[in-house]
Amino acid sequence: MKHIQVRYGELTLKGNNRNFFISKLIQNIKFKLKPFKEKIIFIKSHNSLKIDITDDLLLNIVLENLQDVFGIYSLSVVEEVENDLDAIANLALRIAQDSPSGTFKLEVERKDKTFPFSSQEIKQTVAKKILQNTEHLKVDVHQPLTKIEIIVKKESTQIFTSRIAALKGLPVGVSGKGLSLLSGGIDSPVASFLTMKRGMQVDFLHFMTPPHTTPEALEKVFSLVKKIARFNQNTFSLYVCDFGLLLQELMHIKDESYRITLMRRMFIRIANLLSHEIKAKAIITGESLGQVASQTIESINVINSVSQLPIIRPVITFDKEEIIEVSKKINTYEVSILPFDDVCSMYVPKNPVTKPRIHRAQEQEEQIIWEELVQHTLKNLITHYIVRDGQIIEKGKETE
Repeated sequence: MKHIQVRYGELTLKGNNRNFFISKLIQNIKFKLKPFKEKIIFIKSHNSLKIDITDDLLLNIVLENLQDVFGIYSLSVVEEVENDLDAIANLALRIAQDSPSGTFKLEVERKDKTFPFSSQEIKQTVAKKILQNTEHLKVDVHQPLTKIEIIVKKESTQIFTSRIAALKGLPVGVSGKGLSLLSGGIDSPVASFLTMKRGMQVDFLHFMTPPHTTPEALEKVFSLVKKIARFNQNTFSLYVCDFGLLLQELMHIKDESYRITLMRRMFIRIANLLSHEIKAKAIITGESLGQVASQTIESINVINSVSQLPIIRPVITFDKEEIIEVSKKINTYEVSILPFDDVCSMYVPKNPVTKPRIHRAQEQEEQIIWEELVQHTLKNLITHYIVRDGQIIEKGKETE
C-alpha cells in the first residue's frame, strides 16, 4: 500500500520547542484533511509524518491539499517492503518498470546499520536487476529523468521516485495572530501569505467608503480572502470598516498633500485598537519601499509613529514584478487587478507629500476631530465576518 511521507524541514531544528511546532503542524494537517478523515491514518515519527490512505483514488487529492500547508518541507509517495534484499530489488524493479523511458539513478541510504548489506551493495544489486529486466532505462548519475530513492530503516525499507517541494515555513498559528490591512490590490494578499509562512495566523481588516466604493469592490475583497483562506487557519475573521465619516473629516485639512499620510495613520490607529480587542500581536501591510508616495521611508516613519504594535511589511524590499510573481503563484493576481477602486486609490491628492514630517502630520490632525471619529468607527462602523472552510458569514448570522 502506498502512503505519503511528510517531511518537517526546519521544524526539526527548534530544540526544546520542536514538539510544539510539530504538534501544531499535525493539527493543521488534520484540519486540512478533515473531509477525508475516515480513510486516513496518521503515524508520527521523529522527523516526519506518515499518512496511510486506504483509498488510492484519494492520493492525488490529499497531495494537493498538503501542498497548501505551511511547515511541510517536502512530500513523497512511498511504498514499503520488508528489509530483504531480494524484496527491495523486486519492488524497485516494479517502480522502475512504471517510470517513463529515459535515464534513471539510484540513491540508497542505509539508516539501519544492522542490515547485512552496505549502501553500495544494495545499489549494485538493484541497478543490475533493473538493467537486466527493462529496455527503456539507462543509468545517468548526473541528470537522470527518474531518481529512485531507497531508504533502509529499522522497521522496513521505503522506496520512492520524487520529493515534491512544499511551502516550507512554519505552521500557521505558532507565531500568534496578526491583523492584515487588506486593500484589494496586489500587494496586501501577498504580504498576508508571506506572514502566514512564518507561522502567524492572519485576520483581515478592509476599509471602504460606501457609496463611493461599490458593492463589487467588497465582493472583490471577499474573493481575495477566499483565495488566501486555504493557507490560513481553518477559521479566521474579516473585518470591514466603513471609513466614510473619517474620510469626510480628512477632506477638511488645509494641506491636502498630507491626506493619504493622515488616512494611513487613521488606518493604523483603528487597526491597533481592533488588534487589542482580538488579541492580535502585529499589524501587516503590503507596503513596498519607494513604490508610491506613501511608502517612502519618511512616510513609513510618520505612519509607524502612531502604532503601539509592530508593523510587519513582508514585501518591503520586493519590486512590483516580484510581488506579482507571488500573487500569481497563490492565485490572487487575477482578482487583485479587477477594476474596482479602494479607499486609497480614490482619494490620492494631485501632489502627495513624499517626505512628510511627524510634527506637520500632527498639526494637520489638530484641525479635525479624528479621535472621536476613530472611536465611533471602531464601535459602530465595523462589520465582523467569520471565514470558515472558505465560506464568509457575517458574525451573528452563522445560524441563519
